Amino acid sequence: MHRIRRGLLALVVCSSATANVATAQDSTVRDSTAKDSTAKVVPPAPLVTSGIEMGPPQSGVVSLPNESCPLTSSQLAAVRAGVGAGFVGVNAYLYHYFKKAWWSGTRAKHFFFHADWDQWFRDQDKFGHMFGGYHLARIGYSALREACVSDRKALFWATAYAAAFQLQIEIFDGQFQKYGFSYADMIANTTGQTLFVMQTLYPKLRAIKPTFSYHKTLALRNTEAGIIDSELRPSLDYSGQTYWFSADMNELLPDAAKPYWPSFIRLSLGHSVTDWIVPTPPSATVRAKRKIMLSLDFDPEKLPGNLPLWRTIKHTLSYYHFPAPALELTPKLHLSPWYR
Repeated sequence: MHRIRRGLLALVVCSSATANVATAQDSTVRDSTAKDSTAKVVPPAPLVTSGIEMGPPQSGVVSLPNESCPLTSSQLAAVRAGVGAGFVGVNAYLYHYFKKAWWSGTRAKHFFFHADWDQWFRDQDKFGHMFGGYHLARIGYSALREACVSDRKALFWATAYAAAFQLQIEIFDGQFQKYGFSYADMIANTTGQTLFVMQTLYPKLRAIKPTFSYHKTLALRNTEAGIIDSELRPSLDYSGQTYWFSADMNELLPDAAKPYWPSFIRLSLGHSVTDWIVPTPPSATVRAKRKIMLSLDFDPEKLPGNLPLWRTIKHTLSYYHFPAPALELTPKLHLSPWYR
């Protein structure tokens, strides 16, 4: 939804700038006609410039911040204010959520570190941290680019924002007995941020896309219904979460093989876990088993249509793994005709 709103904002701003120029051009045509009929001198036609010309400003000049930015200075100021407010607002909302969901327990006597590898849910949370770092950097980068920030600066500041945001979570975790500052989480966070940076710098790497799918497990449904007593919530419903790496085979296959592979089908490798909360009374915590999945995956970006808003929608949907047939490789070989 954030990307959609940014797309709408960019469309409105670009349309406004185009309308201004078009109006100026129409005015020029009318003035030229008047000149022919009355032999009066008219002022020079309005110009759109990059804003870096030397000398005094010309009458009728619409100054743009730089050649690659379609916004006027006033439009750019409004967009950047909106992007800044968005960063602050998202940070405030997520802090409020984490404070309520995570930081409401018993405080530790002192700040401490915790190496929480391979717990009951078999590192499924680390995939969540990695994907979180990736998408925080991705969304931040897109927002800054919409605000006409240069490519390298946008990449740097978006990655710095993602790193700072996830670092603050670990700092707060380090103050509560139940969690502690996890350097394992920090490694996962950094991996996700680095993946986005590498894909931005080396576009060929974008053929592999981190995607996500989720279904509510029986354990969570029974928790919400009061049938079992557990602290399970969607963010901890690891057995219902699957983290995928989806490959655009049309980009990876040699040219000779491309005609034999449908361009809208991706090949995905996923990680999930079996139940780590027993879903029936008396409920208990058990050690889950890793589920390694191989699946075909529909790629929304291959849908027809090229309007800017529609491209934004398709790109956003492409990070979701839609239900599809899947082959479960571990803990046992099993074919699921409709895996969610």
